[in-house]
Amino acid sequence: MARVDKSIEINVPPEKIFPLITWDRVPEFYDDIKKVEWKSKAHAMELGATVHVVSETAGTKGEWDAEITEFVPNEKVAWRTISGNTTIIYHATLTPTKTGSSVNTTFDYELPYAVLGKLIDKLRVHKALEKGAEKALQRMKSVAEK
Repeated sequence: MARVDKSIEINVPPEKIFPLITWDRVPEFYDDIKKVEWKSKAHAMELGATVHVVSETAGTKGEWDAEITEFVPNEKVAWRTISGNTTIIYHATLTPTKTGSSVNTTFDYELPYAVLGKLIDKLRVHKALEKGAEKALQRMKSVAEK
């Protein structure tokens, strides 16, 4: 599996940032996420809730379902894909600091490619995912600190 791990310092407490990392807000920050639809009845960020996601990264389109596997308000959310041909395991952690919060996002992923596809991933997709994660965290910081 490949990994993207990005962090940022945001000058507000975790409770001001946490609402920004919910599935309802993800498309606002991540350009690669084109559409999110709740599949579970609750339509809320909670353990076991599911969403359907449509994405496009570096010209590669994807569609998958994800399930929330960890949920601690103002501290952590994690999810994993449960359908589709891409495996993704995602964690977002908020840690209080003296001046606000440290936000760390990590996702491990595996694309459904053979050897040549894995080379393309390293050359193109992985770089796009890293840039997308950095851009998303910068957008989140901008929104949170307003």
